[in-house]
Amino acid sequence: MRELLNQRNEKGITIVEMVIVAVIIGILCAMAVPNFTKIRTEVYKDKCITQLRAIAAAKEHWSLETGAADTATPTATQLDGSGSGYGYIKDGTSSLVCPSDTNKSFATSYNINDIKTPPTCKIAPTIHILP
Repeated sequence: MRELLNQRNEKGITIVEMVIVAVIIGILCAMAVPNFTKIRTEVYKDKCITQLRAIAAAKEHWSLETGAADTATPTATQLDGSGSGYGYIKDGTSSLVCPSDTNKSFATSYNINDIKTPPTCKIAPTIHILP
């Protein structure tokens, strides 16, 4: 009789085992989420800097084409080809938006600046600049 009481039919898992698994998963998530956030921020920064380079190149092409002085500042329509522009930015300024910009607008994302000054990102607190 004693042998029958000592032999348990152990099928499944206990609550303690479930809690341990849940704690381990929670710790792994706590370690992973900040890394994902950091990586996303870096990707946004890289994309914004790439777009700033495209704007800077478009400004250079515009100034060479029009013979503008170093203090001249092109408008977005002159750079993207809309209106009387030459189309130095291939996809137009509507596609050039800082990924951190919640308004998703070129006008709220970037300062074009004059020819001698590099373009800048307006999105605070993560203002991106050309290296």
